[in-house]
Amino acid sequence: MTDTNLSLDARLGPFTVEGMALADQIFDLVGSAIVDGVLEPGEKVNDKEVAAALGISRTPVREALQRLTWVGLVEVSPSRYTRVTQVTDDDVLSTLEHIGMQASTALQFAMRRMSADELVEAVSFLDRMIAASRADDSDALMTESQAFIGFLVAKSGNPVFIRMMSETNLLVARNLRHVRQQEGSAAMRAECFEEMRSAMLLGDADAAERWFRTQHGVGVDTAL
Repeated sequence: MTDTNLSLDARLGPFTVEGMALADQIFDLVGSAIVDGVLEPGEKVNDKEVAAALGISRTPVREALQRLTWVGLVEVSPSRYTRVTQVTDDDVLSTLEHIGMQASTALQFAMRRMSADELVEAVSFLDRMIAASRADDSDALMTESQAFIGFLVAKSGNPVFIRMMSETNLLVARNLRHVRQQEGSAAMRAECFEEMRSAMLLGDADAAERWFRTQHGVGVDTAL
């Protein structure tokens, strides 16, 4: 848990203006702070205070907060508050369902377009996911799964899909941060990944997708 007694500028860390649009930088900075728990659920986020903490004008902060509201990391009640959203069990289940469907789409896109070397690299992610699953290492499994999906999205070759997935990355990461494997589910998940691995190496995108959907969202503990 973050020490909320620290000043906002200390909690957000040093900020340096880079080449990308300022509002995009603030979106990434504040969004990442929410994902990491630096800004906690229910905490108010005031555009004036954020701007002062970062030494910038309020306009890009407002733009970033509007975008974070659209994504679902922030909620606004006019003239009352702008605050970090809570994560409910329903949010977790909905996010698992969403990312399972979208990851399956990414797999279909990527398998049509990946080179042989890229396929080998994709399978290496699965190997690490299998190892993490068999070891009941939920943190490693989440890290490797996110990396695997990110790789598939990058290799999808579809700019619209890539932009759509990029826009929801922070929300997915925050909502699934506390997801853990249920006891006894490791072998089942590893088996699904192994079947998926075999299907990918055979070039069978449909079979690989079926195994991906079979394992996704099954055997996890959504308790926050």
